[in-house]
Amino acid sequence: MLSLLHLRTFMAVTKCGNFTKAATYLNLTQPAISGHIAALEQELGTQLFNRTGKKLVLTDAGNILERRARDILRRVDEVKSEIEDLKNLRGGCIRIGASKIIGVYILPKILTAFREQFPDIELQISIHSARTIVAQVEDNQYDLAIVGEGITINPRNIGHKIIGEDELIVIAAPSHPLVKNPLVPLDTAFHEPFILSGQDTASLKHVKQHLSELGIELKSTIEIDEAGAIKRAVEEGAGLAIISRSVVDRELQEGRLVSLHLEKQVKRNILMIWRHDRRFSKNTEAFMQFLQKSITALPLSGKDLN
Repeated sequence: MLSLLHLRTFMAVTKCGNFTKAATYLNLTQPAISGHIAALEQELGTQLFNRTGKKLVLTDAGNILERRARDILRRVDEVKSEIEDLKNLRGGCIRIGASKIIGVYILPKILTAFREQFPDIELQISIHSARTIVAQVEDNQYDLAIVGEGITINPRNIGHKIIGEDELIVIAAPSHPLVKNPLVPLDTAFHEPFILSGQDTASLKHVKQHLSELGIELKSTIEIDEAGAIKRAVEEGAGLAIISRSVVDRELQEGRLVSLHLEKQVKRNILMIWRHDRRFSKNTEAFMQFLQKSITALPLSGKDLN
């Protein structure tokens, strides 16, 4: 097998023209240089230099090796440089999975801020249902993932950490009668006609479980699978909906939707998840720290804007 050390010695001899100067250049002894070249010639089964007096001239085989060795050593140096960039957070790629609400409405601002601080790190984002994301984490498809509470996680395979809260609010059209109430009891709000996702999402599962513990059964009159369509239906007065505040932040600010003042807030945790056996790169560790700080700083909950 060709030795990188021997190839570097060969290139030094080619550059310097003789063993003595190459030994000085590499800070090695002349016998060591001679030994490296002899080992290369034995490995390749051919002579690499013609010795004419004190001058060494490349043979045809030596010329071929010189071209290839230059390319090999350049590629090796590039690999070392890329790995060093990873250590210093100057390159590399992070594969991130996210559930739909998190990925569409919460992550974009965080990702933009992270890229501003680490512009050379590539981010690959995949957005699916929380159930799919968890399955893909188990299949080792991501460096880490972010999902909302409400999905079952196998603790034997997946590690998780709570990094923030997602406030779930009941939204209504500004003309809805309950909007005028300074404080709406949960049982009053949740006996109104509701527009719910037709899919068994993690957030819907969490809400139903939370309300069940309070003795309240959530029933829908309309089922819609897309968050934008749910918002539009509520705006048109078709009913109420329970949804992440982050999804309707713009509509609340513009006054097109109103958040009811409930007697008790409904929240769910935001989880960062990963495979137990996965080693984190320096880039991933930096993103995890950045993510946790950013999630905490985001206005995911707070005063109603009606």
